[in-house]
Parts: sequence; structure tokens; C-alpha cells
Amino acid sequence: MKSHSDRFVFTVLLALGCVGSLLPYCESVGAGTLPAPISQADKLKDPQSIAEGARIFAPICGTGYCHGTGGSGGGAPRIRGKGLPADEIFKVIKNGVGGTAMPAFKSAYSEDQIWNLVAFVMSPPGAEGNATTQPVLSTPPSTPVPPPTVVNAPIVGDGQAGKNIFFDGAQPKSCQSCHAFDGIGASIGPDLSKVGTRAPKELFLSIVLPHDKVEARYASMRLTLADGDKLVGIVKRENESEIELYDLTELPAVLRTVQKKNIVKTELLNESPMPRDYASIYTIKQLLDLVTYLKSADTKSPIALKDLF
Repeated sequence: MKSHSDRFVFTVLLALGCVGSLLPYCESVGAGTLPAPISQADKLKDPQSIAEGARIFAPICGTGYCHGTGGSGGGAPRIRGKGLPADEIFKVIKNGVGGTAMPAFKSAYSEDQIWNLVAFVMSPPGAEGNATTQPVLSTPPSTPVPPPTVVNAPIVGDGQAGKNIFFDGAQPKSCQSCHAFDGIGASIGPDLSKVGTRAPKELFLSIVLPHDKVEARYASMRLTLADGDKLVGIVKRENESEIELYDLTELPAVLRTVQKKNIVKTELLNESPMPRDYASIYTIKQLLDLVTYLKSADTKSPIALKDLF
């Protein structure tokens, strides 16, 4: 780590999940002749399948940032020896888990290799050491599976994908519900058209860890009403008799007009009303997409994970 700031960013990335699987890492999983077809149940107990699964698992999933050595747990949960159903493990490895940092490996590994991973995950610790060096063939080998695509490219943001996230009308906490970009969107919060000059790390942290200090005109206000209700939002307009407030108690915001005679307490909250759960709503890849889009007015280069350090 280069600095305290870099360590802080790294801590945030760990909190988002399995960062290790997202780091640029190149490890060929190899290709060769497969054993003759055997039943799926037998394959899950086959020493050779378990050993091959262990070999694939180690460099990507077995890091301290992910599921740890042998699947014993690390930045991501322990997955080995938990009695998980084979078909569920297969689906998770193949398709990933939406909204988390668990990526899909269907484009990296063949289904046969994914089943080898399943066999390893389901096996007891130490089982991978019992495999023979040569596969046992009872019939002529099946047609070899071509080598999988090697995952050797860094994870980088996509500006168009970031734009889709920014203006996602189906997501109540999407950026456009409060902010504008290039003249499109709401004007509740600051216009983000000019933030592209800021560093990628600064933009990333402003999304996952909103600043406690904000410009006075965007600071939150809490209104306690005579009937006990409380509204938290940003004041749009105020006069002697009423306050017009963007109510941010729930998103998307609702513009409300409150008569001052119905207000029993007014509190100025010197903090950002921006949601603080974007780290759990979006994956690392989606956050990089967003940062890349916000930087698009300043640079056409995609933002990569390394740019946050």
C-alpha cells in the first residue's frame, strides 16, 4: 500500500466482498484428456476430479481476499465442508451472485471444470491430496474439451453501463433521482456534469462513503411536526409561512410543502442525505462503471480497479 488513503480504499474493497477474484490475475487452468464418462454422483467423489477442482480453485478463489486457502474462509465466507447441495454450488459458480462481488465463471470454465470445482468444495479437507497422477480410464476417452478462456484482463469500468446505472428508473436510489448529468436528471443534489476532473478514488469514495460535510445549500434538514411525524430532506424554498422540502425519508424524493405553524422543531443536519448503502447495492464492477461514466467528460479511458489506489 502506498499510503494510509490507499489502505483505506483497500479496506472498503474488502468490505464489498470477494475482491481477490476481481484483481488482474492470470493462471492457465490447462487442458487435457478427460476420463471416460462416469455418473455425476461418482464424479463428485472421484479423487482426480477433486484434485483438479483444487488446482483451479487455488489461484483465484483460494486467496485471502476470497474464500481462503482450501475454501476455509477469508474475505468471503467459508464454503467447504458446509454440506451445500451440489446443484446450488454449480449454479453459483457458473452464474455468480447478483448484487455481490461473486462473479460468474461460465465464460472462464467449461461445465466439466465447474463440476470439478463442485467436487472440491463438497470434499472433506485433505481429500484433494489423495488423487492419482493419471486419470483412470475404463473406456476410450471422450472428446477433449477445448481450453477455457484465461481470465487475465483487469476488471475495468464501462461508461455506457455506468450511464445505464445512473439513469436506471427502476432503481429508487439511482443517481438521476437526485442528480443531473449533462442536463438530464433531477436538481435536488449537485449537478455531476463537472465532477470528471476529480480523481477516480475520490469519486469512488464519494459514492460508497458519502462525506459528512456538504455545501450548506445541500445540507439536510429535519422537521418534527405537531403530529409526531418527522421529515428529512433538502429545502427548496422557504418563506414566512411555509417550507418547501424535498422529502428524502424514502427515495425517490417527494416535494412537500409544510406550513410552519405545524412544525414544532427544526434541525439543520450538517451531513449528506445521500444513501450510504451503495456498496451493497452495486458490485465492484458496477461501481467502476459509474466512476467511468462520471469521468467520461474528462477522459474516455475506462477506470480500472488499480486506479482507486
